Amino acid sequence: MSRPRKTTTTTKTDPKKPNPVPTPTPAPVPVAYSDAYFTKMRAFVMTPESLKIEGYKLENLGKDEILGFRRCRDCHARIRTRKSVKKDEKKKAEDGDGDGEGGGGEGNEKRDRRRGKSRKESGEKDKGENAMQEIDGSTVTDEKTDDAENDEDNEDRKDGGVRVTVTVREVTDETGKGEKSEAAGDKQGKEKGGKKRKTAVCQFHTGRVMDKHFTCCQEHVSTPGCVEMDRHTPVEYAKGELETEWMLYATPTKPMKWWDPRMAVALDCEMGVSIYGEPELVRISLVDFFTGEILIDSLVYPRVRLQHLNTRYSGVTRGMLETARKRKQCIMGGRDAARALVWRYVGRETIVVMHGGQSDMMALRWIHDRVIDTFVVEGWRRSAAAAAAAEAKKSEAEPEKKEGTPGGRSLKHLTETILGAQIQQGRGGHDSVEDAMACRWLADWYVRTGLG
Repeated sequence: MSRPRKTTTTTKTDPKKPNPVPTPTPAPVPVAYSDAYFTKMRAFVMTPESLKIEGYKLENLGKDEILGFRRCRDCHARIRTRKSVKKDEKKKAEDGDGDGEGGGGEGNEKRDRRRGKSRKESGEKDKGENAMQEIDGSTVTDEKTDDAENDEDNEDRKDGGVRVTVTVREVTDETGKGEKSEAAGDKQGKEKGGKKRKTAVCQFHTGRVMDKHFTCCQEHVSTPGCVEMDRHTPVEYAKGELETEWMLYATPTKPMKWWDPRMAVALDCEMGVSIYGEPELVRISLVDFFTGEILIDSLVYPRVRLQHLNTRYSGVTRGMLETARKRKQCIMGGRDAARALVWRYVGRETIVVMHGGQSDMMALRWIHDRVIDTFVVEGWRRSAAAAAAAEAKKSEAEPEKKEGTPGGRSLKHLTETILGAQIQQGRGGHDSVEDAMACRWLADWYVRTGLG
């Protein structure tokens, strides 16, 4: 792996590195490299245990995990086996009240991280949860359960199927206004007399979205479904379809054609939502950590149909994607082609810097164990500061006052409070290059200052 190289002003016109818009870019600002600096940087690489705790995948998914990705055909709610729901409920009970719904922003943040969702991803989804409802899971008959559970379920099963439970329903409208949807749902859940009625398990629209309204009922996109069902209808998957869809791929060990691995890179991805309700990669940016060179900045044309592009957050519109496809200025072939392009610059020893990168890695179906997550590092820093304050209080010494970073751990907030810079301004959505650069400078600050 070569040392960082000097760079000059670049123009986004290299056909090997397709980009959304071929425009000149300013000369990158490098991070000064030294052996001592890189040694300090490696100390921030997360251990395998930390990666697993934070929701990163280091091996392919098990059978139960794959079954957990099943969705309702109509409303796209997750459908999981009863056994996995019991496991989640047990874990939630062990976590205590601090991570419950009323435990505050930090508790919810930690809970989302343990479930493998970054704050970015979590913020794009509705916070309201469907009431858990048991339905017939006859589409999955080969899942093994404990004998005790089999005995318990025999009375309710007439076809030998597995009981499944509906979990959180995710918003898939183009506004992302989960709060409004939740309020509307509460309103519909009450009768004229003010008494609550049973909320439908499955709600969905049959029409398309045109001018922010559904064609089936002419209601705004934030309105709950106009069709209500008392049970979910699982998607009928072909044999091996889910396993293929959720197959993860580790960074190759052997050099690839046109291989140019860097010592460290910063990565950021933007996602839309597929017709199956899953996050789908639509833009990717990769930056050399030390030189600042933009290695990849491209729209990604998915291989599956999209329900919407999540433009409010991704910054990608349908017009942008189609124009880039016609001009051959995007990555064709979806996430697989994007991942292969990333591997041109990333070897097994390359450090990948991200902020809440679990969703990015999952969107790429990628396994890599050399990761620095600035969201996690900020958590370490705050824990260290709290421990130091507690120790100072214990010894009755006057604690040294330090400039803190109150509030959440979003990339935007940390960039403003720590680096004094502004990102994600305006209504055009996120810029993945801007976010990758901000994450890069944030990681540099942590390396230079330790844990602050």
